[in-house]
Amino acid sequence: MIHIKKTMCVCAVILAVISRISPVFGAFEYIGLGWPAATANIKVLGQHPHQFVVNPALMESGLCPQISLSYQNPFQSLDLQAGSVTIYNSIWQRPYIHSLEYFGDEQYSELKFINGTTWKLEEGFRVGVTVNYHRLAITGFNCRQGVTLSLGSYAELSDQIKVGSVVEHAIQWGQNISLPQKFQMGGQYEMGPAKIVLALEKESALPVEACLGLLISSGSLLQIGVGYRDLSGMMSAGWRMRTQRISLHYACVMHPLLPVSHGFGLELILP
Repeated sequence: MIHIKKTMCVCAVILAVISRISPVFGAFEYIGLGWPAATANIKVLGQHPHQFVVNPALMESGLCPQISLSYQNPFQSLDLQAGSVTIYNSIWQRPYIHSLEYFGDEQYSELKFINGTTWKLEEGFRVGVTVNYHRLAITGFNCRQGVTLSLGSYAELSDQIKVGSVVEHAIQWGQNISLPQKFQMGGQYEMGPAKIVLALEKESALPVEACLGLLISSGSLLQIGVGYRDLSGMMSAGWRMRTQRISLHYACVMHPLLPVSHGFGLELILP
């Protein structure tokens, strides 16, 4: 069974080459990567480096430098691999996020390099921006690459209610690859040890997808997450164990038509 997004990308590249059309649409959005996959891959809210990559407005000043490593086996029995390295740090009291993501196999690969930062406009409200470099390569064809700019926001309406939004690929440079714009918005409600997260995603030419996530924390050591995406029918679950300097996580993504994906991650808080 061939990965659906991989097939779409290959067909798009072949069609573009044959018809000599310059823009080529890439995927670059494997949704099973990182800890947020455990709660339906909702990245507009949360306090994890993989969420900072999509919505840098989530970052706060004064957080300790952190490095996060993730590995995913997308759709077991296929030869695809996915992984990322993400670094959070502060320079002159301004937080920055840097991430390198990979998805693919020997014939097909996607590479994404992200840099982002945030600004605090007023108490409880921040905006962020990321500059993203994308590279798509398929054996036998020329590599396609481009640069995009994404915008994000985050607001704390109360101690229990938070909201966030992102416009991915709002601005794009590069004529030989085209990435569809995606709008995401979500809200989080904290209820004791539980966090309920609801997000809506709208990608160009696709219907709106509702994503529901539930995160339960057992003290400061263990987190358990579950999630569901209604358009694709994907379900997910995972756990995360945290200590003062290190965290380990596991996430499982179940697609109704494709094999299960398993992923692991390690986060280190630097002294």
